Amino acid sequence: MNEDLNEAQNSVILSPPGPILVVAGAGTGKTNTLVNKLASLVQNGLDPSSLLLLTFTRRAAKEMLNRATTKLDSRMMSVHGGTFHSFCHHFLRKYSLAVSLNANFTILDEDDATSLVGMARDQVVSQQSKVRFPKKETLSEIFSSCFNLQISLEKVLQKDYPIFLGLTKEIQEVKSKFAELKLKHNSLDFDDLLDFTRKILMEEESIRERIALQYKYILVDEYQDTNRIQAHIACLLASKHQNILVVGDDAQCIYGFRGANVNNMLDFPKIFPSTKIIHLTENYRSTQSVLDLANAVLDQSKENYKKNLTAHNQVSSHKPQHTKFESSEEEAEWISDKILELYEENTPLSEIAVLFRAGYISNLLEVKLSAKQIPFRKYGGKRFLDLAHVKDFLAYLRIIDNPKDLLSWNRILLLEKNIGKKYAQVLYRNLENHNFQWIEIKESPTFFLGIPEGAKLSFQQLMSIFQSQSSHLTNSMSIVESVLTHYLPILEQEYDDFEKRKLDFDSLKILTKSSPNLSDYLANLTLDPTEKLESSSVNKEDEFLTLSTIHSAKGLEWKYVFTMQVVEGSLPSSRIKTTQDLEEERRLFYVAITRAKQGLYLTSPVFSEKNRLTTISRFLVDLPNLGDLVEEVKPKKIESPKESVDSKSETDRFQDIQKYFLN
Repeated sequence: MNEDLNEAQNSVILSPPGPILVVAGAGTGKTNTLVNKLASLVQNGLDPSSLLLLTFTRRAAKEMLNRATTKLDSRMMSVHGGTFHSFCHHFLRKYSLAVSLNANFTILDEDDATSLVGMARDQVVSQQSKVRFPKKETLSEIFSSCFNLQISLEKVLQKDYPIFLGLTKEIQEVKSKFAELKLKHNSLDFDDLLDFTRKILMEEESIRERIALQYKYILVDEYQDTNRIQAHIACLLASKHQNILVVGDDAQCIYGFRGANVNNMLDFPKIFPSTKIIHLTENYRSTQSVLDLANAVLDQSKENYKKNLTAHNQVSSHKPQHTKFESSEEEAEWISDKILELYEENTPLSEIAVLFRAGYISNLLEVKLSAKQIPFRKYGGKRFLDLAHVKDFLAYLRIIDNPKDLLSWNRILLLEKNIGKKYAQVLYRNLENHNFQWIEIKESPTFFLGIPEGAKLSFQQLMSIFQSQSSHLTNSMSIVESVLTHYLPILEQEYDDFEKRKLDFDSLKILTKSSPNLSDYLANLTLDPTEKLESSSVNKEDEFLTLSTIHSAKGLEWKYVFTMQVVEGSLPSSRIKTTQDLEEERRLFYVAITRAKQGLYLTSPVFSEKNRLTTISRFLVDLPNLGDLVEEVKPKKIESPKESVDSKSETDRFQDIQKYFLN
């Protein structure tokens, strides 16, 4: 027995040939187990080149093989390890003729594939209808969803893009043209690599037999993340000898939108009836208090392998905390203060993370962190103030505050109908010549000389907004509402995901409450912690707080984890329609909980960013023993500092200060 491994892990290493399903709970050392299994197979006489390790990233495969080499010897570098796509690429180079492909095919990366979709779109769709037709990026997402979810185009449109349902026939034509162009130019995209590989393995028995002779043992990491096609390929590769070991955690299957299918794990024993199931439940990451909550959340699920995680280190620990707030702004303020408190208690920022269901949820928090000069990095979506539509919107506000702002004029004039680059330059020159005075411009007989009627009308509408709002500079809410009325139709025209982007403006509205003056409002938004490190309360340049969607946090860990907006409509998402959707949301919450090593803070605002009344997530309130698992903590009121020095003593200190510095 390997002393570095626990009993369950050793059971994986010592298991005889045949199908094995390792159900590895969060933080239970699955990578270490896989590394030891690889080394053991070679040590017991298997040719390393007859082993195939399939992972989801090249980095994961490389790390495992490096660790296996350290554990055994350089023979481990002969193991065939890589992603599903890289395996399929090499497989198709060898067997491409089986599907009438030339072996010198080109692989299209995502950008190349999107460009080719654009060409297909241009060939199918008339110029007149392009205005209302989905952009090439959206079409690429639609086609990929059809493949990964293995459902029809119409079902994808119904589910995620109902606005385009009326164009189903035309979109299908673009899809067919895209496939035709790929074939014509001997090119494959990432989905094709999987599709053609599966086709060959299904239809060519002689090739299946050859592969079985070449790869005598198949190992698959993160099996819960496989889509139906990837799982099918893995099983076909092992169909002859059935020597396949898959490792995963059904409770961490959270990529359903990419096609990841929890049934690949749940049904594995049906595909291989002699499957040996081994559970890894000893957790090397979290305290038992954190794991007790994770176990309780999972117990509510109807579809999973039952597991009860136990902590390897049985140290006393605080229960996870749950705090309710009046508003999402209070929630963001409290989290930013708590992070500073942890930092001042010598916790590095790199050991703290704030997790959330969707990227827009952190908008208010990002502004609060910026104001407190706490540096952060965001994963799973761009930083709030770096989003193109937010920059566009703020450009309108900046012109109201400062009509001479050249960069903002350059940005917004190109958004306005009928103006374009040529007339944008002319209009800005005319603005300069009229000193940016709205009344002077309005009364000028020469301002619009040489400007076409359409551009003139657009600019006059814009000028009307700027002129009317320039008298409301101390009412930022009124200005934001007015500009939003003008900008939302532009947003809808510019972006296919208009409804999603529109959510970001709720945060901008809320922030007007604390900054009613427009200049202050814009100044507060402009603060950027990554440019303020020298004067920041945090002074280590390489130290950043992590903000992340839960999806992007999978596989990572931090000493302290905050999970925001644990409310209905966020966790679980308001978009759930089926029991399967609900169970995936529950698994998402489980993933968030199990990222925490020591401290877990759950927060719930009573009112959402849209000022709607919320309720605490069912994932918490449905727990039968919630009080035993979670400590309810009331937020401390932050009091404004009181004046402690009268004006006379300030004057006295002024004299002393002057004397010190000027003498």
